[in-house]
Amino acid sequence: MAKPAKDVVVKLGDVEFTVPAGSKVLDAAAVAGVTIPELTINPESCKGCGLCAKVCPSGAITGEKKEVHVLDAGKCERCGECLAKCKLGSIVPA
Repeated sequence: MAKPAKDVVVKLGDVEFTVPAGSKVLDAAAVAGVTIPELTINPESCKGCGLCAKVCPSGAITGEKKEVHVLDAGKCERCGECLAKCKLGSIVPA
């Protein structure tokens, strides 16, 4: 049996907002008055789990398992889905 979806708190610099279960990060950010900025991955905290890459609709995040991932700003749509998936807070404003 699948786990029920949960609300996720997204931290973006000194701002945080809640993404209700089943909602898109971009929609929740808009409701909170937050614009998703250009993002990057902090290589000091990224452990290469791949969760961010799996949810990235544009394929902007790449990397091998257990290695630091890279975010291609030119491909990034700034949807913010990676922000909600990264449990380490490694997705940060560029």
